[in-house]
Amino acid sequence: MSAPTVFQVDIAIIGGGIAGLWLLAQLREHGYDAVLIESSALGAGQTLCAQGIIHGGTKYSLHGQFSTSAAAIADMPALWRRCMAGAGEIDLRGARLLAEHQYLWATQAPTSRLAAFFASKLMRGRVEKVAGSTALDMPAALQHPRFRGTAYQLDEPIVAVDSVLAVLAERYQAALLASQGPAILKADGSLTLHHPDGLPRVMRPALTVFTAGAGNAGLPWASLQLRPLHMVLARGTALPGLLYAHCLGASDLPRLTVTSHYDAQGRLIWYLGGALAEEGVARDRAAQIRATRRELRTLLPWVDWNAVQFATFTVQRAEARQADGRRPSGPGVFRDGRVIAAWPTKMALAPLLARQIEALLPDLGMRPRPRDLSRLADWPRPALGVYPWDREDLEWS
Repeated sequence: MSAPTVFQVDIAIIGGGIAGLWLLAQLREHGYDAVLIESSALGAGQTLCAQGIIHGGTKYSLHGQFSTSAAAIADMPALWRRCMAGAGEIDLRGARLLAEHQYLWATQAPTSRLAAFFASKLMRGRVEKVAGSTALDMPAALQHPRFRGTAYQLDEPIVAVDSVLAVLAERYQAALLASQGPAILKADGSLTLHHPDGLPRVMRPALTVFTAGAGNAGLPWASLQLRPLHMVLARGTALPGLLYAHCLGASDLPRLTVTSHYDAQGRLIWYLGGALAEEGVARDRAAQIRATRRELRTLLPWVDWNAVQFATFTVQRAEARQADGRRPSGPGVFRDGRVIAAWPTKMALAPLLARQIEALLPDLGMRPRPRDLSRLADWPRPALGVYPWDREDLEWS
């Protein structure tokens, strides 16, 4: 048997979600010899399960304090908008915005009104109150005479996640490698990859960065926590139009978070998260759908929810471990020699994660040094993953 082909590369990124793709884009734009390896499909882990909200920190301030999480994320909407306009560090022209703004919506319940009060006081300059259910800038789903709550317009855009992945994949296609199975990290720092021709390939990176979400669990020194969600999908002609909103509850966790999408058949989908998804991990599919129907009938009683179909699925949020098990306030980066494990915590924070990793490179002796990628021309490129609402294994009822 002939010896495996060996490739030299400065930086190998393992994992093709938004964290890995953004890091690849930033490093290559700055002249680094970086490639990305994906063993499944781009975005197939957490990324395509994200709701696409580019948070500005509002939902992390609803308990009456401008939290550490809110401070870390406050600049992200403007950064993403610059990139999507072609004026940022990463050129995301061609990626689509689903909505320019998201909304906070409070019911008349005293606890919800209290959260709305904090929102209005804390987030001046980023929150604008919408006057009345007939206001033209009120979300269509809330433009109903029976709506008695309060709505605030947030400076938080919602992106079409698949379009962001597609733009990055096209622009950096030559640096994307599909491995037929996970890349195997050896003790000497080399990576064993699996080419479709059945012959192993060996890559010798000077630095390996794992941005594989839950896949980073194979690194024992990288302290990982998993926080599950039981997400809900709704579809049907009775859905009252597009809605991108947090419904406020009594805490800094929204009672319900809704984003709107269209499936491959052109049907409107409501994608439901928030406390419903957090608390739903204790419920099976049937119980989660019953809980969803109850919640929606309470919040939007004028909609015929009997005419709407629901499906659910679970997803694990992989993050840097916290002593209290709660959400980290920002990205998590761990290093062991010339191997890095990283998690952005939120999709919106992928740019911040890339900055933090790039800042480590000079101390590791890494310098910009672009190389010709033609030596990798025979590698297949990873495909894009699919949104959860287009999965064939979902059960709708």
